[in-house]
Amino acid sequence: MKQYIYLLILIPFFIALSLPLEAQNIDRKLLTWEQKTIHIGAVLEEKGPVETTFYALNSNREGIIITDVITDCGCTTVDYSKDTLHQEQIASVQVRFDPDHRGGEFSKVIIVRTNQDIYGDTLYLEGINMPVAENVEMAYPIRKGQLGFRLPGINLGNVFTNEPKIRYVEVHNFGKEEFSFSDMQPQLPDYLTFRLEPERIPSGQRGVLVVNYDGQKKNDLGFFDENIKLNLSEGEELELRIIAVVYEYFAPIPKSMENIVPRLTLSENEVDLKEVSAGRKVQRNITLSNQGQDDLVIRKITGNCDCLSFNLSNKMIRQGARANLEFEFDTKGRRGIDHKHITIFSNDPINPVRTITIKSNIK
Repeated sequence: MKQYIYLLILIPFFIALSLPLEAQNIDRKLLTWEQKTIHIGAVLEEKGPVETTFYALNSNREGIIITDVITDCGCTTVDYSKDTLHQEQIASVQVRFDPDHRGGEFSKVIIVRTNQDIYGDTLYLEGINMPVAENVEMAYPIRKGQLGFRLPGINLGNVFTNEPKIRYVEVHNFGKEEFSFSDMQPQLPDYLTFRLEPERIPSGQRGVLVVNYDGQKKNDLGFFDENIKLNLSEGEELELRIIAVVYEYFAPIPKSMENIVPRLTLSENEVDLKEVSAGRKVQRNITLSNQGQDDLVIRKITGNCDCLSFNLSNKMIRQGARANLEFEFDTKGRRGIDHKHITIFSNDPINPVRTITIKSNIK
């Protein structure tokens, strides 16, 4: 099927190449789509097909007719407006996704061609397919109260400050009663929200726990491993382990701005302490400088071990200026070859996160 779609895409391209130059300068009259990508979230196989609709506006003076809609998978079928779309009229492409036994994230391609555009618009239907487990006891081995989980923690991966990160987590209700959350969640931090789909999971059935992590509201950067408590409607609590790495988002920087924006440079990216006696505390210094014109701000400095401590002479570094980072490594309780990392978060939009490796051989 995919080979067929690629062929359909390439044929107009080769036809265009074979035309005279004047004929190739065709003014493409395109539909204006409300959105070209729709994420339908988690799809449970037992709930059956899921439907959604793409909408488009004809802002051209000429009428447009959708001539063909092609999908890359038999699991995706479409129905679309077949009448002539006059100026300012709206077209619709209804998409139906039928889940199967193949689990995981998916992105289905939908190509919409019209009488005014031989190349076509490309739409994407995205989501997460969750097939039915053959053995629920084995599929959800982690029990938290009456809920079964596939994994002991919920890892959201990298979370950026420009938009919340959403994670869909399968859960199975092993209890004798239906499962639901309380409307009151006073212990919940404002950067996290949880909801169940459906809101009440019947006994012996599964649902989806939707976790929303807002990096902007977190107001902190780096790696976080937290235990979060949720109130249940029965008056009990559910404790969940939430893991995330929060990064500040920076928009792409044009080439012309690269010498203007803050630019962090380090005197060294790797520090080799060589042989160190066990129990000894070792200090070293690293120079941070700003090669950009705008002020450089050091947001945060973290280490991957409590054995590291830091002292930064200045968090704001002006153009051409320097700051001294002194770190101390406590080798107490450690032996052998050791590697530690210092992570620096700054407002350098090109390299906002820098890592320094600390090597040693503790004897």
